[in-house]
Amino acid sequence: MTNPLGSSNPPFAGPEGLWTADPVELAARLFTSVFAGQGAVPLPQKDVSDVYSALAGLGGYSLPDVRSGNTQPLGLTVQLAQECILIWERATVATRLSAGSGPVSHTITMLRFGPGVLQSADPVAALKARLT
Repeated sequence: MTNPLGSSNPPFAGPEGLWTADPVELAARLFTSVFAGQGAVPLPQKDVSDVYSALAGLGGYSLPDVRSGNTQPLGLTVQLAQECILIWERATVATRLSAGSGPVSHTITMLRFGPGVLQSADPVAALKARLT
């Protein structure tokens, strides 16, 4: 997978770089990566697996197509993605949505304050401001 930010140099150096990153900076960069171009969509949503792939892209690595078990770096990626989603929920910019009675669909939905962070010149500062 290539870096979703369009650069050949990912902002974080592998899984270790993601793990040691400032959590709010990581959450802001992931938010802008996941929802790039979605600010004007009536109900911006992404599948949770897209969040995992985007996070791996920020670290400059890819996840296997078949994702099963608690292997690395998948386990670390899922853990950090969930932490980022919790930060998004706390800042009221995005939330989790699960739907279905058989196979359940897990998506992330941008909330009304999300476009402000997404379109900000400094998404990290904008997310931090939403958290205070």
